[in-house]
Amino acid sequence: MSLFRDSGYTETYPAGQVTLPVGSPLYVGVSVEDMDSNLAVVLEHCFATHTSNPEDPIRYPLIENKCPTDRRQVSVVQSGSSLQARFTALLFLLGEDYGDIYLHCSLSLCDKRSSNCVPVCRSRTLRSASSFSALKPITTGPIVWSK
Repeated sequence: MSLFRDSGYTETYPAGQVTLPVGSPLYVGVSVEDMDSNLAVVLEHCFATHTSNPEDPIRYPLIENKCPTDRRQVSVVQSGSSLQARFTALLFLLGEDYGDIYLHCSLSLCDKRSSNCVPVCRSRTLRSASSFSALKPITTGPIVWSK
């Protein structure tokens, strides 16, 4: 999982701490390398926390059940179509706190030969069975807000 400098998803920030102005959009990309091209990465759940622990009970959800939690703040650009997934999030202060932010995403791999892997998001969540393999959550950060 990488943070990108702009919506073109071409230039990543170096690994480690990233400092951004409050209200900046986050461009997040996830990719799986050296895998079968018949598989697609699907963003299942993505959330932010103030710690690097994906089990932190205080979470700020961004994507749940493959769909954005708030379409005004989160946009899924690509999920379920290839070995890359991308989303944009407008993150402001989490709970009025300037603390570090870590992003966590749970992914799955979907077999495009047997399923339509691209999530369909409507106002009501529809669940569908698909042929997929769940992966361990991945984390990036910290993201630090400049005041």
